[in-house]
Amino acid sequence: MSHDHAEPRPETTTEPGSDGGPGSVSTATDVVTSQPSDSPTRVRRRRPRPNWLGLVVGLLAFGASITPSLLPRPWLFEGMICGIGAAIGYGIGLLLSWFIRRFPGREPGPRSKQIAWRGLAVLGPLLFVYWLLLGVGWQNEVRTLVGMSDEGLGTALEVGVVAIPVAFLTVLAGRALRLFFTFVLGRLARFLPKWLSAGLTVVIVSAVIYFAVTGVLFRSFIALMNNIYAQSNASTIEGSVQPTAAERSGSASSAASWETLGREGRNFVSHGPTVAELTAFSGVPAQEPVRVYVGLDTAPTAAERAALAVTELERTGAFDRGVLVVAGTTGTGWLEPQTVSTVEYEWNGDSAIVGIQFSFLPSWISTLVDVDKAREAGTALFDAVHAKWETLPPSSRPKLIAYGLSLGSFSMQSPFASAADLASRTQGAVFVGSPNFSQPWGQISRDREPGSPQWKPIYQGGALVRFSGVPADLADPAGPWGPPRIAYAQHANDPVVWWSPALLVQEPDWLREAPGPGRTPTMRFYPVLTFLQVTVDQFVGVNVPEGQGHNYAGAMPAVFAEVTTPPGWSAEKTATLTELILTKPIS
Repeated sequence: MSHDHAEPRPETTTEPGSDGGPGSVSTATDVVTSQPSDSPTRVRRRRPRPNWLGLVVGLLAFGASITPSLLPRPWLFEGMICGIGAAIGYGIGLLLSWFIRRFPGREPGPRSKQIAWRGLAVLGPLLFVYWLLLGVGWQNEVRTLVGMSDEGLGTALEVGVVAIPVAFLTVLAGRALRLFFTFVLGRLARFLPKWLSAGLTVVIVSAVIYFAVTGVLFRSFIALMNNIYAQSNASTIEGSVQPTAAERSGSASSAASWETLGREGRNFVSHGPTVAELTAFSGVPAQEPVRVYVGLDTAPTAAERAALAVTELERTGAFDRGVLVVAGTTGTGWLEPQTVSTVEYEWNGDSAIVGIQFSFLPSWISTLVDVDKAREAGTALFDAVHAKWETLPPSSRPKLIAYGLSLGSFSMQSPFASAADLASRTQGAVFVGSPNFSQPWGQISRDREPGSPQWKPIYQGGALVRFSGVPADLADPAGPWGPPRIAYAQHANDPVVWWSPALLVQEPDWLREAPGPGRTPTMRFYPVLTFLQVTVDQFVGVNVPEGQGHNYAGAMPAVFAEVTTPPGWSAEKTATLTELILTKPIS
């Protein structure tokens, strides 16, 4: 019997260098057609199939990504992390497939592949749903620890809806990168040895990615942010009005004009407890607190801003006060109002607080571009204030305190080489939620006594430096403390404190140790994935109840009372002030 058209014959193929691997197949159909010369021609049509091992590893990586971290994650962030994690797992599976194919005889047979694919088709979706439901339980576990209400099972659907397209798009981006690599390699291999062309391709592709990300994309992003936040810095928060008191920068008698202080500077000098409020709290006549601030637009350099700040301190009589707090500002120039008010209430207005602005970008962006400016500003300000303070008679000097929160903590630690340096040039310090790259925080943490956890280290018996997650921790260890007293406030679940690029590959001590208050024992370390989780945690660090994450306002009355020892202060006053600053709106 003769046939003009042969029946299609399925053929299973693998394609080296493609997504194929053990159990990874693509199906092809051979169709024989008759040509005018009656000679049959075979036309192959491929229907590509994803890599089996890539899907398996991607599914496992999805499960690792959905495990809990330091703080509860919103479903959108959760879905993005899980999608990226699954895509990374898929890529690892591809590499494993490629590696296994290098060994002859390791390719499974058609029957094994068929069973593997059918098994994955059944178990894969079930495991995916299982991970999603388990993720809701894990997130609720963390929410309970920080005092938040549980989420419903509907969150699992929201996470899945986000994760799938994110994973798909990330895989597509990876394939585009691979095509680019193959293209460059093909061009170089025409006139270079294989080993040399491969090495040069890696260098070229890496350089293109680096300059695209850090150059074009990053610079465009920063330019956009600068434009947005420059406009914000020029604005004035509703309720901020130019002060009339001479003790404030921005007043008519100030060398730092109101218009140049920036959004946060204007807010800082125009608010705070009044003399009447301070008097009512203490029961004795209060003074007008001194608030000095110099903005980015007030003077062009950090050194000039610091010098002007000292001039303002002299003008306002700050060096005649009982306590002088040199404060590091955050990225936008912000100073936490509850902390500033705490100092003024505890000292009944016999206080002065000074800060200078180094940026108008939010701290998470400033960390990328303005770290050097933060270091420069903190060093310039403290050194300038200290130089003037040191010329005063010891009997009439104010108590000199260094203070900073978050990036402001990094900024105000920058002038000091060590704990001993801190002790020699201050009469106390309060550093709150210090970023992981802060020094001397890092050195003190590394040199802690054996057996003390990283989240609450004991350094040299607590004689000089103490750490607290809650104010009561400052009593541990028992024994003399200072003077001076240096306090680090840090929560075991504060992502700002524990985020580090080292999380990409290295499990930190704080995660190997028994968890501190607020951190779930279910959290595990996974290279890259834990880095992504803690990175996202930073964006929600203040969206949790007081006393958790990056929220420290409620601890400040107790911490500052311990460090600065205000005259006539008591534990009862600490409790009353804590309730006041947490319940009364404070700008």
